[in-house]
This record gives sequence, structure tokens and C-alpha cells, in this order.
Amino acid sequence: MTMKSHKQTSEIYLDANATTPVLPEAAEAVKNAMNNLYGNPSSSHITGLRAKHLLETTRLLAQQAIQAASGELIFTSGATEGIHTAIFSALTHLKNQSNGKAPSLLYGSTEHKAVPETLHHWNKALGLNAEIIAIPVDEKGLIDLEFLAKHIDQAGLVCTMAVNNETGAIQDLEAIKNTLRENDGDTLWLVDSVQALGKVPLNLEELTVDYSCFSGHKLYCPKGIGMLYIREDAPFTPLIVGGGQEHGFRSGTENIPGIAALGEVLKLITEKNSRFRNDEELKSFQEKLVSTLKAGFPDIIFNTPFDNAVATTINFSVKGFPSKEIMDLFDAAQIRVSSGSACSSKAKSSFVLDAMGIPKWQSESAIRLSFGPATTAQEIDEACSRIKLASKALEK
Repeated sequence: MTMKSHKQTSEIYLDANATTPVLPEAAEAVKNAMNNLYGNPSSSHITGLRAKHLLETTRLLAQQAIQAASGELIFTSGATEGIHTAIFSALTHLKNQSNGKAPSLLYGSTEHKAVPETLHHWNKALGLNAEIIAIPVDEKGLIDLEFLAKHIDQAGLVCTMAVNNETGAIQDLEAIKNTLRENDGDTLWLVDSVQALGKVPLNLEELTVDYSCFSGHKLYCPKGIGMLYIREDAPFTPLIVGGGQEHGFRSGTENIPGIAALGEVLKLITEKNSRFRNDEELKSFQEKLVSTLKAGFPDIIFNTPFDNAVATTINFSVKGFPSKEIMDLFDAAQIRVSSGSACSSKAKSSFVLDAMGIPKWQSESAIRLSFGPATTAQEIDEACSRIKLASKALEK
């Protein structure tokens, strides 16, 4: 499928849920840290103390951003490490507490694959031999609370996410909290907050979340930096031991340049800086893109539950066209999108959409278009212009 010549000097990147470009402020912070804050934060001299100050200042910003004044906030290499650390800690505790039969492990059926894969890995490695159960979701991707309540008495750990990476669906964390704490207050709870930071308000302390993970590269930071929140008194066993950094929770010299970049982004969140668009602006961007897609592709069907999703994610399918053809069309127009999760790009259909009961053809043809809170109106206008061009090429 070819398109008429159209000179385009730059791409329009609409795959922010996979990763994001690094903000200039964050890149400058990395450069400054490398040039001027190169000390080891565990050193007691002035050069080390400067690095330590940056480390602790960023930690305070993080606690403000997720509204968690108590508990521990540690820096990791990213969300996958955070998920492993939390699940390893929870399962080690459950193994030590079990009297014969291990409690079951529950996870939402639309969770990122890192969660069930990690559950299976540590369940086997630790010899816990617990039953691992996927919690069904409805057509909007919301956890089946009745199913959760029915199984909670036997559950030792429940894993859910705040915002889905493929559809943008927002979980009702308050309802999950009520179901968990009213039925069995001792069940441990892990929340994947990767796609929520900077997009929806978080109050992890009030929600009584035991563990929550974050990834910097999903929100304009370099790859290789993340965070893990651990609620006060939640069981914890370090996954990485050694020099005792991060208060003994995660050894290894801290990634100061990455933490510096994260600090700049956290400032934008906590200070409500205009660099990040507000909800109203982001919704208007979404509406403009949806309107353009509808006009260009009359057979389009949207898989994102718009009344229950972040404005920055649009998941759609075009009848009669597999996802690869639409992706190639967008690529030719210099628009970058994806077919579902970047971590599951080889899958023929989306397990997330399958779990939501979406028809097979939609699941196999799904395209995810996602942008971030720092996206500009000019970028959205240019994207719409190129989508119109791409749809004309499809007609031919």
C-alpha cells in the first residue's frame, strides 16, 4: 500500500504507553548530575552529600506525588524490578506464615504480563505451590468485585493495576480496597501504577496499598529508573542485597542521573506545572483524534471504554484490516502507534481485549494510540492532518 509523496521532516510519536521521549528538563538534569553530582550518595564527604541531597529531595517529591507520607519509597531500575521485589517479599512472607496449604494468589486478567509471569516464577522458585487465579473483568476492563469477594478468604496476595496499558481503563481502586479490607484485612495488595502516574490522582496511603511500582520511562524519563512504594509494616524481603543502600531495601549504588531526571518530572506533577496539560485539555486532544479517526475510517470500532479511561489512550480496530496493515499505513505517514502492548508485540491477538470479551477480529486488529500529558496542541493537529492523509491512501 503506497501513499502520495508528502514531505515530513519529523515523526509524530503516539506510542507513549510503550515509552516516552525524554523531556528537555529531564535530559538537562541528567547532564547536570553526570557533570556536577557524580559523587556516591553513600560517601560522607561534600561531593557525596550533594548527591545524597538530590536523592532524598526526589524521594520526598515522589511521596508527595503518590500521597504516601509513611512507608518506604525506594528507587529501582524500573517497574519489572519493583514487581519482582514486591511479589518476592509477599510470597516469602506467605511461605513463612503457611501451615501446610498455601493461600491462593490472585491477579487481574488484564494485568501486564510482568505480573502473572512473576507470580508463577516465584511461586515455583520458593516452593510455595499456591494456586494462581486470574480475576475476570467486565467489558470495560473492571475487576469482577463479586469474584474477588468470593475468593478473598483464601487469598494471600491480590495484584491489580491502576490504569491499563492497552486500553487506558481506570480500575476502581477504592472499590477494590473496600472489597479487600471488608472481607479480609490481612490480604496483601500490589498495585501496578505505571500508567497512572501523572495522569490520575493517586493516594496510596489512604487506599492501604501494600506495594506499588512505577517506571520513569513511561513518563518522560530515561529508561533504567523506577520506584517502588512499600506500605509501613508491609512484609519485605530485599531482592537485591549487598552494600545496604536505600535503607537496606535495595542494595547497589543509586542511579543518580536517572533519579535527577525523575525529580524534574515529579516537580511537574506536584507543582501542577503548565508543562503538563490538564484533564480538560487532554480530553479535547482525545476527542479531536477520535473525530478524525471516525471520519477517516468509517468502519472503525473503539475498544477503549471512553467513560472509564484516561484521555491519553485510544484503542481501536478497523474492520477488514489487520493491525499490521494499519500500523504500516501510519508508519508511512510518520505516525508511530502500536498493536497493543509493546511487550507482547508478537501476540496474534490482545489478551487484554480477549479478557474483556471483545470479538476476536477486534482483538486481532487492535491498534493502540497513546500520548502523554506533555503533548502539545500542535502535535495533535499535525497527527490529525497525517491521519487524514493515511485514510485517503487506504481508500485507494
